[in-house]
Amino acid sequence: MATVLRINGYVVRIWSNDHLPRHVHVFKNNGECVIDLVGKDGLPELREFYDMKRSEVAKAIRIVADNQEKLIKAWNKIHGA
Repeated sequence: MATVLRINGYVVRIWSNDHLPRHVHVFKNNGECVIDLVGKDGLPELREFYDMKRSEVAKAIRIVADNQEKLIKAWNKIHGA
């Protein structure tokens, strides 16, 4: 697992042995959400979340969207793509 971004209490990680589609795990306090880096419309898309408030999930999605290009590059580097 690699931590690829920390911002405002959110931690974004990519697992080195994870599967497609390209996605990140975002943690805040005791919660987690999984966000696909490229959804149907080309923007990040929420896949699932656990123990996070909806407002935290919305903020996580914005963080991923704001850093989408950087996170895609990180995924590709970690997975050798």
